[in-house]
Amino acid sequence: MVSSVSFERVVKGVSIAAAFLLVGALAGCGDTSIGSSFFHMTPEAPKTTDNAQFAQKPTCPNAEIRFGTESIQLYENGKQGDVNSVRFQISVQRVARECDQIGDNIVARVGAAGRVVAGPKGSTGKVSVPVRIAAVNGDKVIYSALKVVEVEVAPPDFGADWSLVDEQVTIPAAVSNDTIIYVGLDDKSKPDKSAKPVQKAKPKPAKPAAATPAPAEPTAPAKQ
Repeated sequence: MVSSVSFERVVKGVSIAAAFLLVGALAGCGDTSIGSSFFHMTPEAPKTTDNAQFAQKPTCPNAEIRFGTESIQLYENGKQGDVNSVRFQISVQRVARECDQIGDNIVARVGAAGRVVAGPKGSTGKVSVPVRIAAVNGDKVIYSALKVVEVEVAPPDFGADWSLVDEQVTIPAAVSNDTIIYVGLDDKSKPDKSAKPVQKAKPKPAKPAAATPAPAEPTAPAKQ
């Protein structure tokens, strides 16, 4: 095992059922709050003075909640951006992970937990929570997976906790020191600003119809 720290803080404030789910799958992990660095432990000091050699040792990558993806709002149809039309607000509040080295790879089990609450136009029922887990090394995406969690919002508090565990985050050990695991909510309702709008071709003007020649006038017969 590459690294392991207590997971108790991750499930603090989450429902007992969700806590047991995450504790059972991730016994011994680190935790983070929104916007803070996840990995609070530092590797054991090397016994050699060769810093370059120490830097190449496989580590369990940092895990963070990606800035800007901490929460999303679900609106009534056609009313995106209207705060009075929010049906539900979804947030991710905790992430955790533990790692094993298997051959030339680091395999991380990444846990996430958060909450869904009803908004001004909310009610009860099932809500789909879209969670993106990605391992990024520089500008290269090594791993990316979208996980959807279904939760039931019900009275009396019109809210629900959610949690999930991805056990297959695989990272080459050689680049584990420089890799970050990001967790966030993947809001597909927001338009992709990088995509250029497709311009529709202007219709060609119709060709004018050819004029129909007038019928020839009858010629009077010649007098004898």
